Amino acid sequence: MKRSLYIVACIALLPVVGSCGKEFLERYPHGQWYAENFTAEEVPYKILIEGELANAYVYQHSYDFNASAPCLHCISTDDADKGSTASDMSWAKIIDAHTWDASASVVNQYYVAWYNVITYCNRAIKYAEAAGEFDSTISQEEADYYKAQALTIRAHAYFRLIQAFGDVSYVDHVLEQDEKTPARSNKDEVYAQLITQLEWSIPHLRTRAALVADGDLGRVSQNSARAILAKIYMYQKDWGNCRVWTDAIIKSGDNDLTTPFDEIWTEKQEFGPESVYEIDLDYKPSLSINSAGNHQWASIQGFRGQPNGGWGMNGPSALLRKDMEGDPRYLATVLSDGEVRDGVTFKSAAVPNPYYNAKVYAPLYEQQMYNRNTAASQWLNIRMIRYSDIVLMQAEASCELNDLTDAKEKLEMVRKRARGSNASALPYIDTNNQAELREAIHTERRFELAMEFERYFDLVRWGETDKITGFVPGVQELYPIPQRQIDASNGILTQNPGY
Repeated sequence: MKRSLYIVACIALLPVVGSCGKEFLERYPHGQWYAENFTAEEVPYKILIEGELANAYVYQHSYDFNASAPCLHCISTDDADKGSTASDMSWAKIIDAHTWDASASVVNQYYVAWYNVITYCNRAIKYAEAAGEFDSTISQEEADYYKAQALTIRAHAYFRLIQAFGDVSYVDHVLEQDEKTPARSNKDEVYAQLITQLEWSIPHLRTRAALVADGDLGRVSQNSARAILAKIYMYQKDWGNCRVWTDAIIKSGDNDLTTPFDEIWTEKQEFGPESVYEIDLDYKPSLSINSAGNHQWASIQGFRGQPNGGWGMNGPSALLRKDMEGDPRYLATVLSDGEVRDGVTFKSAAVPNPYYNAKVYAPLYEQQMYNRNTAASQWLNIRMIRYSDIVLMQAEASCELNDLTDAKEKLEMVRKRARGSNASALPYIDTNNQAELREAIHTERRFELAMEFERYFDLVRWGETDKITGFVPGVQELYPIPQRQIDASNGILTQNPGY
């Protein structure tokens, strides 16, 4: 009886995302749980697993993540400003100024967001592994598919935590009430476990193309798992293995660079060939579909003024704008006061930096579809890992391995797409000097991935933190373990040096 009640409770609380499968979404009312859609025989176990997976997917666009990720990944660099008014978003000021400490609420938000994702993944894994015991209709193949998704999402969460905090508390199962928070584990030991889990997951996952063909949007793909593997090896400076996995992604044919740069963040390009790891949001009032809730990824960073698109956080800095002058990607990266788009003149509010992140701007025609009547862009998907990132990772790995021919080839792939129809822009880089090519690849990552998820941690791993104003060497290579988490663990968790 307790198990049945627990299942019903999970179902009742189930957040619905596009990744929950088209059969669920096709039942009326669209995209919502409704008990009359299911017989008693249909409800229990598969929906339980899907529910925990749905929670894991959904929490990757929670407010905790939406507010904290732009801070820790972008505003912490000289390429992005806090944005908004001088008095607004005080929790982001300390990141912009590099004065954070272990009490910073925004750092705690980031930490909590990923551990909540991990908790949901652990539950999904537990239920998937026990599926045969409770539901004979779930095949081993299907159970393994659920498990592979959860392992991949969890590996990505741990990768991001290690990026930010170094050694982490590694939890690989559902903690019982009497279990204490595990002490922090060496990051390389955690990486070793993630590598094994991801390698197991790949053959049990589906390709992006297959997911798109079935309309099963939002789930991680084989290349999602390969990308996390490649990033782990890149951060370990294991360039050979990094290139093994970037090469596997490139040769898979499941992704490519055919999407024009200025269309990457549009609704029509969701889960297109640029997508390697993408978080699905959907908001279509006229169809009774809302998997976004009050999603704020775009609104937190959106244009502040008229038309009102958001708070104005994570704006392109004067330095980034200056350095990107003449780059064909500029207009798809920077949204400016006084600019005219879709026949609308943008008028910024009175803020110190009247420039905004164009990558979170939804075109007017998207705003007017499905009776949305909003500029908040809560349907805008989060592109966590893009294909151009993978190609540039291979360029970097090849450069470090002194395979300059391959490095230049991969660098040119990205520059060619960015060049578009402007043949005179971004000329081919044909240097046989490793140091010069390395610098060119670093610059390309900066412009291609501006205000996304890479800049701060790229500078740290390159040893180029002198490019960050206010950076404290020997301390700010990592963020502090939040003090409230140390306190909650009764001192089991330890602090990073310097905090």
